[in-house]
Amino acid sequence: MPPSRLAGVDEAGRGPWAGPVVAAAVILPVARLPVRIDDSKRLTALQRARAFEVIAERAHVGFGIVCAEGIDRRNILHATLEAMRQAVCDLPSAPDAVLVDGHLAPPLEVPCYPIIRGDQRSYVIACASIMAKVLRDRLMTFYHDLDSRYAFDRHKGYGTSLHAQRLRVWGVSLFHRRSFAPVREALCLGVPLEEPVDAPVAAAARTAR
Repeated sequence: MPPSRLAGVDEAGRGPWAGPVVAAAVILPVARLPVRIDDSKRLTALQRARAFEVIAERAHVGFGIVCAEGIDRRNILHATLEAMRQAVCDLPSAPDAVLVDGHLAPPLEVPCYPIIRGDQRSYVIACASIMAKVLRDRLMTFYHDLDSRYAFDRHKGYGTSLHAQRLRVWGVSLFHRRSFAPVREALCLGVPLEEPVDAPVAAAARTAR
């Protein structure tokens, strides 16, 4: 008999130069939701936002967040697994088993099954993919509101030409992952370290560790 409470887990933000890695865990009380569900990368921003609201309203959801400082301290792989572990622990009740997108699973006390391309093969993992992506995008927009110099609202911390240009001009911020090569190179080249000008910026960046 299959587990009665199956959680899907996925992450967003492994590759960016800045911002947190965010994981979501989802348990669905119904087989299907009245909204399009797919790998978050296959949906438009509007479709993801609509799905986010429906999933949040009708499913059990947990989140895990590891910020840039935590990523630098752990490395991105271990930070991702930690965010996934946090997401499962954040669920209102423990699942019977967990399906995880990818080839590795976080350390959990329940059976955990990695699935390659799970966000395309599992409905509940696709739900988790949407939740993680939307929350992370909103966090990056919030970081932009705190410090607009890097245009985080446009590239969400990924390594675009715009982000590279802003990094050269303004240096490395509190939100950047200093263990990532482009950021590390900016530091090595003597680009000045730029801390946020306001105390609330620093406090917000350190909230999710």
